[in-house]
Amino acid sequence: MIRIVSSILIMSSWKNKIFLGDCLEAIESLGTELQSKIKAIYIDPPFFSGQDYTIKKKGVASGKNAASLTEYDSYSDVWDGGLEAYLSFMNERIEAMKPLLTEDGSFWLHLDSHVMHYAKVMLDRIFGYENFVNQIIWKRTNSPKAQSHGFGSQHDVILLYANNAEEFEAKIIYRPHDKRALRPYSYEDERGRFRLIEIEAHGIQRTQNRKQFEWRGRTAPYLYRKETLDKWWNEGIIYTSRNGRYSKKQYLADVKGIPVSDLWLDIPPVQGASAEYTGFTTQKPRALLKRIIESSTDEEDIIADFFVGSGTTAVAAELMKRRWVVSDISELAIDILQKQLLDIQNSDDEKDSPWMYEIVDS
Repeated sequence: MIRIVSSILIMSSWKNKIFLGDCLEAIESLGTELQSKIKAIYIDPPFFSGQDYTIKKKGVASGKNAASLTEYDSYSDVWDGGLEAYLSFMNERIEAMKPLLTEDGSFWLHLDSHVMHYAKVMLDRIFGYENFVNQIIWKRTNSPKAQSHGFGSQHDVILLYANNAEEFEAKIIYRPHDKRALRPYSYEDERGRFRLIEIEAHGIQRTQNRKQFEWRGRTAPYLYRKETLDKWWNEGIIYTSRNGRYSKKQYLADVKGIPVSDLWLDIPPVQGASAEYTGFTTQKPRALLKRIIESSTDEEDIIADFFVGSGTTAVAAELMKRRWVVSDISELAIDILQKQLLDIQNSDDEKDSPWMYEIVDS
């Protein structure tokens, strides 16, 4: 059963795809069409948490009565056969995903502490230890639950692997300056606020054998060549202190922001009052997927998510004009994704949805 649901088709040979059914069947059905063509795969699979999950739907509130709440079964994360069964399930599917990646593609696995360490060993074997790129920590809550044993958990883990580390290159992502980052920019001239960057070796950069040379009346263990220092002098970005020491001016206007590291502490979880909340208790925020997509793909690249759940990956990819392929075994999850895509299509600023999509009952 295939339904075509959208408007403008830019690339006549391409339709975004939603597979309804076991993701392994979806992956295998793509083997010929998309082998070595998917730029990034992100999956947010079951975490081996031992819990059953629901989707929460609110009714309409009245002046006298609060809105009613109805819960629908979403998926079960309880495994007959325990950890061995879970790892076997994941291993078979991830092995099938790997051939779909481009040579410079990347694989992102979102988990928490339940099985992250087992998954790392599994991915080292599938992708190769040399292709491990990052263990990203995402702070998913500001309010950890009290634990009877140990400490409350506040973070998830995203394991990032390159299909080929020699070909993969993540784009640098910047987040806005916060008050702490702005503090060093305490100097100002006619060009604006700036901070001082050392151009002499200090601390661990300073060694006994490090060469010193004279530059504009000061002999020091400079970190840069004379030609570079002269260039900066001519550009007017060398600062001279009262005691004759030199530093480089770094203007705030020239800095894009704070480079994002492997600690993602600035993306809050989806709250019940959020406009993007779908009722999934395990829903991931769009900002999280947008960061992943921005760092690993370009427009018109193909993104895949074979455990799409609340649909965040497809929605983020649609908003960022990437092509996408997703799957889920839950018909309710697919319906929720379709509603979000329809909302995007009907929004004032997103009417030019670039590709049609089809739903494939696998």
